[in-house]
Amino acid sequence: MLSDEHKRQRVKISQILLHLCQQEGDETVDVGHGGDYRARNKLLEHLITGDETWFHLSTAETKRDSMTWKHPSSPVTKKF
Repeated sequence: MLSDEHKRQRVKISQILLHLCQQEGDETVDVGHGGDYRARNKLLEHLITGDETWFHLSTAETKRDSMTWKHPSSPVTKKF
């Protein structure tokens, strides 16, 4: 989860990148087959973005779920 400060930094950086892209402008590239591809400037060709999120999946057993009936002389079960 991003803190409020990280969110503000993310917005500020996005605004700076948008401003830089608008300064460079667009260029039209002929991709053949009668179609044009409106390519954004060189800056966007080298810009990599991502949102890295990690999830840890576990199926936690409650104490009650893990209880089993055993004879008093049974060996103790070890949990890993």
